Parts: sequence; C-alpha cells; structure tokens
Amino acid sequence: MTANRRAGVAARALVTIGALLPYWQLLSFNTLFVTDDGFASDIFNGELPGRVLISRMLLHGQLPVWTSKLCSGMPLAGAPADPVGLALFSFLPTAAALDAFVIVLLLIAAHGAYWLARRFGADRTGAVLAGIAFAGCGYIAAQLKHLGIVSTVVWLPIGLAILDRALKEPDDSGTPAFSRTPTPTLPCRALWLAAFAAVFAEQVLCGFPQSAYISGLVYTCFALYRVLAGVRHGLRWRDAVALLAGVGLAAAVAGAIGGIVLLPLSALGAVSDRAEALGWDWSTRLAYWPPNIITFVRPYFFGFIGNGTYRGGSIYWEDYGYLGLLPFVFGCYAVAVGRRRPIVLFLTALTVVAYFCVLGRATPVFHAIYLAVPGMKTFRFPTRFLIVVELGLALLGALGLTHVRAALSRHHPPVVGFIVALVVCVATIVDLCIYQPRQNPMVRASDWLEPPPMAALLAKEGPGVRTFNPRHRDIHRLAFAEAKGWADVTPYYRLRDVLDPNTGGALWNVASGDCYAAIAPRWYVDFWGDHNRELSLMAFLTGLDTAHHTVKIAPILPNVLRGFGVTHLLSPQPIEGAPLPLVAQFPDAYAYRIDRASRVRIVNAAEYVPNDNAAVRRLVDPSFDPDHSVILDDAVPPETGASPDVAASAGSASIVEEDARHLTVHADAAQDGYLVVADTFYPGWSAEVDGSPAPMYRANLSIRAVPVTKGHHRVRFEYEMPGVVRGAQTSLAGLSVLLLWFAGAVYTERRARR
Repeated sequence: MTANRRAGVAARALVTIGALLPYWQLLSFNTLFVTDDGFASDIFNGELPGRVLISRMLLHGQLPVWTSKLCSGMPLAGAPADPVGLALFSFLPTAAALDAFVIVLLLIAAHGAYWLARRFGADRTGAVLAGIAFAGCGYIAAQLKHLGIVSTVVWLPIGLAILDRALKEPDDSGTPAFSRTPTPTLPCRALWLAAFAAVFAEQVLCGFPQSAYISGLVYTCFALYRVLAGVRHGLRWRDAVALLAGVGLAAAVAGAIGGIVLLPLSALGAVSDRAEALGWDWSTRLAYWPPNIITFVRPYFFGFIGNGTYRGGSIYWEDYGYLGLLPFVFGCYAVAVGRRRPIVLFLTALTVVAYFCVLGRATPVFHAIYLAVPGMKTFRFPTRFLIVVELGLALLGALGLTHVRAALSRHHPPVVGFIVALVVCVATIVDLCIYQPRQNPMVRASDWLEPPPMAALLAKEGPGVRTFNPRHRDIHRLAFAEAKGWADVTPYYRLRDVLDPNTGGALWNVASGDCYAAIAPRWYVDFWGDHNRELSLMAFLTGLDTAHHTVKIAPILPNVLRGFGVTHLLSPQPIEGAPLPLVAQFPDAYAYRIDRASRVRIVNAAEYVPNDNAAVRRLVDPSFDPDHSVILDDAVPPETGASPDVAASAGSASIVEEDARHLTVHADAAQDGYLVVADTFYPGWSAEVDGSPAPMYRANLSIRAVPVTKGHHRVRFEYEMPGVVRGAQTSLAGLSVLLLWFAGAVYTERRARR
C-alpha cells in the first residue's frame, strides 16, 4: 500500500470514528433514543412504530397500504420506501434495525461530506473536519428523531459530489492539484448523471418531500454554478444547455421513481386540512428565533430543552445548528481569505441565502423566495433549510483549515501544519461528543420494547379490542414537564402502560381508535383531533383535571365511542364522569371497558343530516343509539318506502377475513338496513354485497356504512389506495429508464475506451 493510500485510509478511519463517537451507544444494537416533542415522541410514538408495522406486513407478504391497528384504520400513504431503511427494518430486530439504520445514515453523511470537501479543494485533514462536522451537526442531532428527514438530507453531499463529477470542467482557478480531474467524456458524464438520479431517487423515497425539495433546490443552484463556471472556462453554450437538460432529466427520473411515495401522499393530502393552500402565515408561523444565531458558537446560550431550561422564542429542535466551534471559525476564515475563489463564493452565497430562508418572516428575503420559487408555498418550517447552512459551514471550515495548514507549511516543517490540523479535528470530535449526545436520550431497547402488562391483559380480551386514551396529548405534556424535557425519562416509560399512541397498535398488536399521524383526513380530525388541530369532538367530550389528577369525560362519551368500536378507555389517571367498569388497575394505568362496543354492526335506520356540524350534534344527542341508527350526510334520502322498525332487533355481523387490502364481513339483517364498519372512511375503499357492487357512505362523521337488505350477506370491502397504482407504475417506469440509462452509459463508455 502506497503512502498516499495509507493516508486516505487513515483519514477515512478518523471520519468514521468522529461520526460515530457521539453516538457510541448505538453500537450495542440494543439501544433506543426516546427524544420527545412535548405532546408525543416523534421517534417512539411515530417513526419507529410506523417502520416496525410496515416491515412486519412486508415479511408477511402484504403490501403495506392499509392498517386497522392505528387511527381506527388508516392508509400507509407516503410511508418511507427507501431501500436501506426497508431492508434493515425487515430483516433485523427492531432495536438492531434502528441502531444500524442511524449508524449507516451517520456514515453516509460523514463520508459524503468528506468526498465533497475533497472535490472542492480541501486536503485530507480539511475533508475530515467537514465529515465530522456535518455528521455531528446540530441539525442532524436534533432531528434524529425524524428519521425521514435525516435519511433524506444525509445524501445531500453525495448528490453534490456526483453532480460535480458530471459537470465540472478542469480546472477551476486556484483548485489544488490533488482535487483536479481530467475532462470527463460524454458517456462518463451520462454515467455520473445516472448515479445522481439514483441518489436523488433514494432521497425522494425516504418519504419526507420537504427535505427532498430543499435538496433539489440546492442541486439546481449548484448545477447552474458549475455549468456557468464551465462556460467561463471554454464550455460551449450548446454543451452547457445539454448538461443542464441532463440534470433536469435525472431529477425527473428520480421524481418518477419516487412516485410510489409521492402520489399516494398527494392523494391523502387532498382530503386533509392541507387540501387548500394555507398561505404565508401557515408557512412561516413556526419560525426561527433570530437570537439563536448565537448558538452556532454557544450551543446552550439560551438553555436546553432536554433539561427544561430553554427560554428561547421558538421550537428548540428546529433551530439548533451547532456543528462545533472550530468548523464555524475556520469557515469564517475561509470566507475572509478565499473570497476570490469561485467555490468559496458559491458556498458563501449558498449558506447566506439558506440562512435567510431559515429566518423566514424575520427578513424580506424569504418572502421574495416564497413568492418566486415554485413549491415553497407547499411547506412550513423554513427552519429546515438549516441543513444547507450546516453543510455550507462544514465545507467552508474544511477549506479554511486547508488554507491554514498550507500557510503553516510554507513557514514551518509540514509536520507542524499536519499536527495543527489533526488537533483541530480531534478537538472538534471532543467538542461534539460533549454537546451533541444530550440531544437524544438513549435507553435500553429490551426494557422499552417489552410489552407492558396492559398489552398482555388486553390480548386476553379477544381480537376485537380497540383502545382510546382520552387527552393523551395533554397527559404527554404533563410527562414532558415532569421529565423536564428528557432529563429523566421515567415519566415516558410509565406512559407505555397506557399504550401511548402509536405503541399499542404497531409494537404490541393492540389496535387504537386514534393515533399520532402526520396527515389525516379532515373528518378524522373533526372527530379525534390531531397535533395540528386539537379542537375536536373528543376534545369537547374529555378534559384533564390536573388539580384532582383525574380525567373527566362527558356522560355521553361511552355511547359515542361504542359506535366507533372502542372497547376500552386507558388512562394513567382515574376516569370520572360516566359509569364504566374498571377492568384493571396498575400502578401507572387504569383500564375501563365500554360494553356492547363492536367494530361491525347492523342497524335498521339511517338519519340524513345536511352537513358535518349536524352530524356532530346528533352524535352527542343522548337519544342517538348507534346500535339502531346511522348518521349519513353524503347520501340522498329515499323518496318513498316504509319506515323501519328502529327498536326491533337489527341482526348481527362478524368479521371473517381481513388483510391489508380486504375486509370480509358476514351480515345477517333482520330487515333492510345498513352494515356499519367502525373504520375510518377513506377514498379508495369499495364494497360488494354478495358479489355485486354496493354504495358506501361516510357515516357517523368519519366511519363507513353500506346498505344491506333483509337476510344473510357476504360483504367484501376492498382498498385501492388512491395514487398507489399510478405511483407504482410511475416508479417502475422511472426505474426502467434509470437502468437503461446506466446500461447505455456503461456500454458506451467501455466501447469508447477500446
């Protein structure tokens, strides 16, 4: 092995150590991090259960399009479909999969930034600093609980490096010799553009469109910069336009491959509160707090959310951007001494503009970008441009350190510059090991994933169990206050006993009436509420009495929930307000039974209402009996016909078969009536009664009903997720184009070499 190769291996080893050391506990492969968001834990109540549920369905040969375990039934639209995540969670135990996934993401971030820094002219030690700083940056540390975000943005440096290989003309003025490459041939450029399409497709498949969109904006800016720089060095305009067209085609192929995620997610968004443009206020109300710029050099100047001391005016984890003091200092130095180098100017401009986007409404710059750039109005949290700031600072820090080492080598033996650079890298590792681990509290997975006693108890109650936790977001907020963020995670551990959403349905196979979902249809939110709109029917019918440590419920609540198939109320505090049988009491949990609850039932009569508000009023009317009537507001009342005998026995119904796309019910109707299924109504469901298509209505505000005639029937429901077929076709077409592109580029390149 040559000395140059040994130096490269040593640099890569140091990057690996520096990236993983702040997260060394993950190497046990029996570790969870339970970082909290105040009203829920995005990782323990959201991302992790969702990935576990999807992987189990795949292992059982089911396409993960629908689950009845969460939200009274919900589509898995837009679920992450990235190959890395799917493979790990499908073939490894839960904790090992999570730990391995995070380790892989950190290494992708670190080595991608290292490679990109080398391409931009940094020496090895400078590139090591870039890799350590980017993988250990505050954005990744604070957003690690959002696996979809992190699994998207870690690919950004690799995407840029590949674009650089495809577009760069030799040799930018001032580029060090070690980073120079010969002029790429046309087949070589095509091959690298195909590789870029593959990386961008991976980002789109990660299931977080905003981060993929931000990455796309960065790629666009960089492609324009590289091509214009090439024109300045002699690239013909015709060739420049062809290269940009190639980049656009690669991005289009990537978007097509991501169709299996994007199109179903778009269809779900069309029936949610986001169906209409929500405007400037919605896009910017969760904004960066400008004084937090100090935290780039003093990370906890305004306190820390994880110990309850944060006193800033924004959401802490959206603003945290510390990537080490020395990378920031050397980045500023690079701007000062390298302002004549095109790549330094580009990185500086990119970082500054991205930071203006992070500032949101605090400056007029973001408003101009918001109006001018297509797609900006689709997303909120402009703070998520912070990842671009982090990458820009890491790369500038690498160039600054490279410049310092070169300057020292001109006046001192080369070993002096090397030692100084090495000390800077090691000091940055130590710095990040001090400040970043506290962002994510690590716990032993075997303890937290063990089913709590409540799960075992409810498993004995039978297969039709469906739970509801009244005021679970408020109860979680109390736990957040008691834990002082996550200084003591014991309060969160205790919430396991009430199967805090979504743990019961996804981790321990106990279905829940509501859940923690990123996007839900508006009628679901009207009934259950969610973290974006908590004012709902359930909010009016339940309350938290903090003075007496009880949960108050309206007397009508059991009757309402009975019609929605909820069999048990779970709470860490006693429930008062309606007589409910206490099934079990544990030190940190109470379980109450709702009698006569059923997921499927036959009713004799339908009540037609003009709108959802009228449906809500009727639902909470004490005279309404979900065993005898169903409320319809999107069906046309019959003009004639005998009035049904509402009080008579309606009949019976039972579920005989169910999978991810089908539900089969045997119904015995004593007279003409309706089969009511207490699963959330979604576009895409269709019904057949005895093999013939039947109409299906949104009933009781948010569930389903199908008319049936007197007698025995076999009712079969089938789900075709809106957008999933077209998305799968688009993805297959995009993947086919990419494979042909790769094959053609490789063949042409090999032929040209002969």
